[in-house]
Amino acid sequence: MSNKYISASEINQYLYCPYQWYYEKKYGHKYINELREKSGVKSELSNFKKGIEYHEKYYKDIVRLKYKKIAIAILIIAALVAIGIELLK
Repeated sequence: MSNKYISASEINQYLYCPYQWYYEKKYGHKYINELREKSGVKSELSNFKKGIEYHEKYYKDIVRLKYKKIAIAILIIAALVAIGIELLK
């Protein structure tokens, strides 16, 4: 942690996951990527693997939520169009 200043993107990263921010600040991005690529779970990496799994699940949940919002918006628009067509008859 040589740099005593924190950028706006680092604040955003910290708000997303303080652990991720800390480990990247302490060990560097290159080391973190090397840990991601290692196969097999060692005891010292088990928490890191759990963190990766958590973030992957979190991302998938966000993507699912986005598609649900799009589907609901399409249904509402279709319902409004159907109501509009009925009113024009």
